Amino acid sequence: MKHYLLTVIALLGLCTGVNATDITTLSWADVCNGKMGAEWYGTDEAKAIADIVLDVQKTTGGWMKNDQLHKLTPDQLANLKASRDEHSCLDNAATTQEMRFLAKVWQATKIEKYRTAFTKGLDMIFTSEKSCGGWSQYWPLSGNGSYQDYITFNDDLVSNVMKLLRDINNNKGDFTNIADETIRTKCMTSFNKAIDVILKCQIDDNGVKAAWCAQHDPVDFLPAEGRPHELPSVSGYESANLISFLMTVEKPSTELQEGITAAVTWLDNHKIEGKAIEDFTNAKGEQDRRIIDKSGSAIWGRFIQIGGESGKKIYDKFFKKLEERGKKRTYNYNGVDYTYTENEIATSSYKAENAYKPIFSIYKNEYPHLFYRFLYNYADTDPVIDSKGVPVATSLMATNRASYQYLGSWCQKLISEEYPAWKKRIDATQGGEGEAFELSAVTYSEESTGDGLNTYHFNNGFTVSNAKGKVYGAGKNNTIKYSANAYDINIPEGKKVVKVTFTGYDNYDADAYIKNVNGVNYSSTDYVFPAKVDDTYTTVSHSFSFTEAPVEKKLSFSIGNKQCCLIIYVYCSSATGIEQITITPNKTSRKYVKNGKIIIEKGNKKYAINGRQI
Repeated sequence: MKHYLLTVIALLGLCTGVNATDITTLSWADVCNGKMGAEWYGTDEAKAIADIVLDVQKTTGGWMKNDQLHKLTPDQLANLKASRDEHSCLDNAATTQEMRFLAKVWQATKIEKYRTAFTKGLDMIFTSEKSCGGWSQYWPLSGNGSYQDYITFNDDLVSNVMKLLRDINNNKGDFTNIADETIRTKCMTSFNKAIDVILKCQIDDNGVKAAWCAQHDPVDFLPAEGRPHELPSVSGYESANLISFLMTVEKPSTELQEGITAAVTWLDNHKIEGKAIEDFTNAKGEQDRRIIDKSGSAIWGRFIQIGGESGKKIYDKFFKKLEERGKKRTYNYNGVDYTYTENEIATSSYKAENAYKPIFSIYKNEYPHLFYRFLYNYADTDPVIDSKGVPVATSLMATNRASYQYLGSWCQKLISEEYPAWKKRIDATQGGEGEAFELSAVTYSEESTGDGLNTYHFNNGFTVSNAKGKVYGAGKNNTIKYSANAYDINIPEGKKVVKVTFTGYDNYDADAYIKNVNGVNYSSTDYVFPAKVDDTYTTVSHSFSFTEAPVEKKLSFSIGNKQCCLIIYVYCSSATGIEQITITPNKTSRKYVKNGKIIIEKGNKKYAINGRQI
């Protein structure tokens, strides 16, 4: 026993020399995402945890969700080992986060068993991919018609898998040479197939493209139900996250651009203006949430009812499924059991006239007669007496509101900040300003040091360096933190920068500003990022053109006063990018030069100058 304790103490002492963070204070997600610092992933402690990750890997290749693998009790570890033959999971970042952890440990140690386990996880992702694209919560599928077999956007499942596939294909940072070229190509094939199915799933709102549900049927791509409180609908939360991810896709197709714009437009048209959600303690002493007035704010439903013929089609299908399933729910009221079919609960409460309003439902085992019941009131309203003489809820309860986000402002920054910045970049690229390269937390791959420089590397070949020891840090909305300092944007060979745009916000309570760009000095009032007010920041963009004298090799800039959080867009015009664009009068096609060749684009198809489709 003494020997064991001394070993643990020695191990902790060794690890403290590498990283002072106490791993037990972190979540498993934090550990997988690099919060322990790069050097730690090569330590004995990291390898010991990686061995546990291997020990509990499912025989199908993945892992189960919600397990804190870095701090398991002996009983928890034994249970996970005993359940290795159960299905693998992709929900709540399961499997993708374990693979990210193993990639870090493999890069630091080059111990082959970690890459082997990583590859087994990747094989599970390929195997579980649906023929149409996309993934479900579990593999193998249940096959019983459960919502768990649907294409799942809930909790960012599909986008989490896609991010991993893209990172593997980029062959940078943690994923450098972890997979060969054939596998990397396969990753992008799956990625692109997922893009296709995302567009197929985009909800048709009576001829207008809307956004997405939390899960979709892989056969007809219609929005589908989840758990008993997750009704078929447009999801404000899942859609906002999915759109933010889609805007990180490099060189998006015309169809994807149109899908993003349509979804943002639909969400903007269905916001509840001037409102916000506030946590409070109600008169009963319960934790609760309520809707308050707030100027400049807006909220959306987690579930927004769909109307018209589209709504009829979606909800008729849902009701038919409940009817065919024939499941019954029994509720005891005043000592008497009352039995309801799920279809009876849903159809009796659904009101088509409430289309485009948020819909709510209650999933608590003590109220089985409320499963799949459509509710239209967020705040407390009086119950009604149903046909059986039982009082039933017409609104959510405090415990529901406090424990689940039925309403939220998820789409606000997407609509007001993220989408305009994305649209500006796309328009600039297609308008002849050059091919845009994004320097952000999304395209960031790794940081290196040497020759007195800290250098941030991006997966598009650009780097940003500084000589003041400023380390990489991510801000909000995929930005990167740049402190008051001078930086160099190092331009890949053969590219010429014709424009640069700095989009972001000040991170402190005093105005920050762009002090110098490409050797030209500016005052503290020329290009300002306004100071935070009551911890609320304002996103602005500043652009600088170099069309008369394109910049090669290095573009310098400096920040004055404290810190900004920025996404930098670099526009290049060269033989490796877009040099000119001509749009025909009828706007049905466009012609441009790329990689030194003339490309003609008609609809979603591209042709060489000789007419051959490419």
